[in-house]
Amino acid sequence: MVGKEFLATKELLTNESMRGVFKNNFELAHFAIRLARYYVHAGHEISLADLFDQVRKNPTLKYLEDLEALANHEEE
Repeated sequence: MVGKEFLATKELLTNESMRGVFKNNFELAHFAIRLARYYVHAGHEISLADLFDQVRKNPTLKYLEDLEALANHEEE
């Protein structure tokens, strides 16, 4: 039996709302990986559903660069 969380995640991955946010799926994947690395490095737990929500809310490279700069600044 498949859990509800898995089905919800599968829906997010195939959801049409992710189309058009990036030029292609490779850019989307690269952005999501970088964002996930930021959260892991910062010590935050994030689910796949939450990660995709963050991508939808803030799909710009500027947002990701600001987060990474903030993390680098906090390390200093």
